[in-house]
Amino acid sequence: MAYVTLAAIIGKIRRLTGSADPLQLPDNADPLNPISVGITDYINSFYNYDFPAQFRSLKLKDKYVFNTIQGVDVYSFDSEHYTTVEMPCYVEKQLVQLFQNPNQFYGNWGFNNGSGVQFEDNFSAGNNTTGPYSGTLTSTPLVRSVNTNPVLNPNHIGIVQNILITANTATGTRNVYDDGLGNLIGDVLNGPVPVVPGSSGTINYQTGIISGLLFDQIIPSGNQIQCQYIPVALNTPQAILFFQNQFTLRPVPDIGYTVELIAYRRPSQALANANSFYPELTEWWETIAFGAAKKIYEDRLDPDGVALMDKSLKERYSLNETRTYAQLGKQRAGTIFAGQLDNQGGYSGGSGLGS
Repeated sequence: MAYVTLAAIIGKIRRLTGSADPLQLPDNADPLNPISVGITDYINSFYNYDFPAQFRSLKLKDKYVFNTIQGVDVYSFDSEHYTTVEMPCYVEKQLVQLFQNPNQFYGNWGFNNGSGVQFEDNFSAGNNTTGPYSGTLTSTPLVRSVNTNPVLNPNHIGIVQNILITANTATGTRNVYDDGLGNLIGDVLNGPVPVVPGSSGTINYQTGIISGLLFDQIIPSGNQIQCQYIPVALNTPQAILFFQNQFTLRPVPDIGYTVELIAYRRPSQALANANSFYPELTEWWETIAFGAAKKIYEDRLDPDGVALMDKSLKERYSLNETRTYAQLGKQRAGTIFAGQLDNQGGYSGGSGLGS
């Protein structure tokens, strides 16, 4: 069997589970039935979430590439399809440092390319209204706020507030921050829940212009409206931090650059192309079949079937492990001196495990 297709894996699973009739167990779940489960669901679940990480072979080692945008320092990592990242890492085909420890990264580069701290500008003052208020910051461009979770976060929980606008009212303090897209959110209009973009004010990261800022409480006359922010000097990135499935670049890019590094691909999603799908390494096909069959027996509460599949899985894992170690055994062992042989000496953040 030169190329193992999804159909071959499904056929193997049917034989292992005694489910020859599609009425017993369909190939695919019924989209109109929320509790319907098909064989492809079991395959997808085992292949993506249960397949042991130690079987990542060199065939899964790939180049990961993304492009920068002027003034944007944080970029999401495609954790759905990739895992560990490592050196070498290039920007504009030039070798740069890769850090996985925020303390080391910011200790070397700071939050604004150096050792400086946040600026504080009193850009406006209260006039006994909720606004709108406007003003211009003195030092630009600015580092924008980012979400600690790169997945879309409608409530902006866990946002890293690189920009904070604050003002005192007659009863307390109202705070406003940005969403990373130039919109001001936070304690405005109707409390901390984000409002429609633009309706509570905007901030221009390049020019520092703040406009249309509305608070949900009156700012008394004379009370300062202050912005705390981090100005940066845009330049070619020389270091990258990989943390919380995000890349942070320093210096902040001044134009678009191509960033290249090494990452391990996750095994392709089993349903990405059902007509031509086959495992990254063909010897995985029976492992996937036994793993999916085990999950079927678990749902059927059949302990004998689970035990039988466990025995077969151990045999297949042993074969997979032998292949993986055979590949890794041909690689040079990493030491503190290995970088001298590939011109990477001195890059302390070069290797490490994914977050």
